[in-house]
Amino acid sequence: MRKKILVIFSILFLPPAITATSPHAEVIEKLDLRNALEQALRNNLNLQLRREDANSAGGAALTAAGKFDLLLEAEGRVQTEEQPQIFIGGAEREDSGLWNAEASKLFSTGTSISLAWNNSRFDSDAGSLFFDSAPISSLDADNLLINPFYTSGISLGVRQSLLRGFGKEVQTAAIRSADKKLAAATYQVNSEAANLAALVKVAYWHLVFARQNIEVQKLSLTLAEKLLEETKTSIAAGRLAEVERYQPQSEVARREEQLISAERAIGVAEDELKLLLNSDRWLATFQPTDTPNTEPVDLDLPAILDNALKNRPDVKAADLLAEAALYEEARARDAIRPDLSLVGGVGLAGTADSYGDSLESSVSAPNNRWQVGVTFSMPLENSIAKGSYQQAKADYNRSKINAELLRQQIRRSVRTTIRDVHLATKALEATRKTSLATLKRLEAEQAKFAAGRSTTLDVLAAQEAYAQALSQQNQTSVNYADILAELDRIQGLVTFPPSR
Repeated sequence: MRKKILVIFSILFLPPAITATSPHAEVIEKLDLRNALEQALRNNLNLQLRREDANSAGGAALTAAGKFDLLLEAEGRVQTEEQPQIFIGGAEREDSGLWNAEASKLFSTGTSISLAWNNSRFDSDAGSLFFDSAPISSLDADNLLINPFYTSGISLGVRQSLLRGFGKEVQTAAIRSADKKLAAATYQVNSEAANLAALVKVAYWHLVFARQNIEVQKLSLTLAEKLLEETKTSIAAGRLAEVERYQPQSEVARREEQLISAERAIGVAEDELKLLLNSDRWLATFQPTDTPNTEPVDLDLPAILDNALKNRPDVKAADLLAEAALYEEARARDAIRPDLSLVGGVGLAGTADSYGDSLESSVSAPNNRWQVGVTFSMPLENSIAKGSYQQAKADYNRSKINAELLRQQIRRSVRTTIRDVHLATKALEATRKTSLATLKRLEAEQAKFAAGRSTTLDVLAAQEAYAQALSQQNQTSVNYADILAELDRIQGLVTFPPSR
């Protein structure tokens, strides 16, 4: 009965304590390289900034094209003016109003055209005016003033630039410059993506190495602990002196410190990768599932160099920015010239005592108007235009130099990276041989120690050499993967590992 009660008590009260999950339990999240790259390209904040730069450049291109948009303007106004009567029959109150509408457009040739519809009304309380002591009202009806009166008319105006702003090349320079900057901004997004992909690969492989290294450090600690136990056994059996205990004990403590440092390195590498991915999984622990590819690759230096110089997005962006600067220079050079324009216009208008009659009069018996002329203006010093041209010319030269500097850096980077690939391939083979040799040495020292022909110091040295060789082999594999990532970056490529 007592046992049954105990079992029931355990079922009721113990399971919550046993099954409760700690709020700080570690969450392991497996991550392959392809998934890491996809997350980074989707979420990275720096890449998002470059995309917004491209959106801003698109807005600037739209703004530049807006100078050729059709412009509609309208105006309506009424006005009343009251004043003392200055002469007999003069007005004390005058009411006026207008309502106008105009459409205008600038063409790429520098020609601007406007079509306007103008309407007005005027009303005055002025009495009959006198002429030779006879009021105007006593004269013929044809000589009477119209009050109130309305006017309505339509006019067409033309303005053609003859010097400054003449021609399609000048008028569209700002648009073509903005289009080049937009294309450059798009290429800069691609360049940022290529740089990001390389950084993600490097961060991923560094996390892989950090996790590999902690296994090496655990193995090293296990070997030291095993040697300590063997040493204690030999001391107890009288085969070794008591003093032999201290060397393996101190080595165990030292390797425990190395293990702690290796654990910290995992956290640092993981944080760097999460930052690049803009991950929201900061409380999770990433477990990389891929290992570096150590297969040798054949490299064609001329082909890689040619591809980098011709197809890298940042090279294309630099060339486009130079072209944009050239258009800006042309605009600034044009601004130095005087403004000489041909202007002209024609119009029809009608006047009557009602608005309807004024419309009819503008068609049946219009008042014809026309004008033609030229306008000219030029600052005498023209310092602003000359200074702007000097700046634009310097910007163009600077953009060309920047593009050439970038090509020089690419030539050097390609040569350096290919050289590093060849050296890393040799290092891979060398570290494999070193690891095997140090393992054989360790096995030999352990056998000699068991036979009493070696000291604990010799065995510990062999253990340390083997651990370092394993760590170096892992580091060399990661270095090789890093160099391959750099090889993609200098060509402006974003490559993914094959799907599983």
